[in-house]
Amino acid sequence: MKIGFGIVAVVWVMVCGCAKVNPKEGALLCHVGGTMRPALQTLAELYEAETGQAVEINSAGSGELLANIELQAEGDLYVSHDPFLDIIMSRQLADEGWTVAELNPVIIVQKGNPKRIRNLEDLARDDVELALTDYQLSTLGRMLPTIFTKAGMSLDALSENKNIVIHRSGSYVANLVAMQNVDAALVWKAVASLREDSLDCIEITKHLPEPYVDAITSATGKSYKLRPVRVTICSLNCSKQPKAARQFIEFVVSERARKILKEYGFGVSGHLRQEYEKGQHLN
Repeated sequence: MKIGFGIVAVVWVMVCGCAKVNPKEGALLCHVGGTMRPALQTLAELYEAETGQAVEINSAGSGELLANIELQAEGDLYVSHDPFLDIIMSRQLADEGWTVAELNPVIIVQKGNPKRIRNLEDLARDDVELALTDYQLSTLGRMLPTIFTKAGMSLDALSENKNIVIHRSGSYVANLVAMQNVDAALVWKAVASLREDSLDCIEITKHLPEPYVDAITSATGKSYKLRPVRVTICSLNCSKQPKAARQFIEFVVSERARKILKEYGFGVSGHLRQEYEKGQHLN
């Protein structure tokens, strides 16, 4: 299946409107993809309280942040999900990175599950209003054809038979469910965990792409593994405080931090602490 990876190209237009971040003197500037912001904000506050080292969080889409880093050459750290560490290293904006956690998708429904949705098959019911992330402009969206195929379904057929709400942002579609504008959606569990008071989750583990096996091919001909979807952190080559940046990374990949990340809905299996050097990309 051929799918275009136009994310990074699109965000060059968006980046012109980004506000310039000016962290206080001595603070580390950490660019964080939106899905990871709440967890990293908590870790940054804990780190500052214990060490005195301030960490300012600048949050936006992972691709938008990458374009901003390349354009302005500002900041000390970059937290993103696949495939952006691969991209930032190939562009020589960073030389090494570490795996922090993993992202896994779930079905989300309104609290109490009033439509009694149990699985992916139920999403095809006529009485279920569904929202999904964009099939080309989101990492989860590109996984959806494989997820539905493994459940014995066709995403194309589903799209033809239902009026599905499509949006690039997982947070946006999660809010649609929370506000009862739709009945169900697929989002990262980390997105759902921030709305646990108004949402219930349904695991779809048996239908997820096989780690390191299932892949899609971009318009450029490069193959991308669909799982695991890793959350990674790297120290930027433009950093003026590389030692302080490395110390914060050590905290973020520590066992203590992993417990906090798990509370935020991230996967933290035992093999996660893995370092990547320049030329040893993720996929």
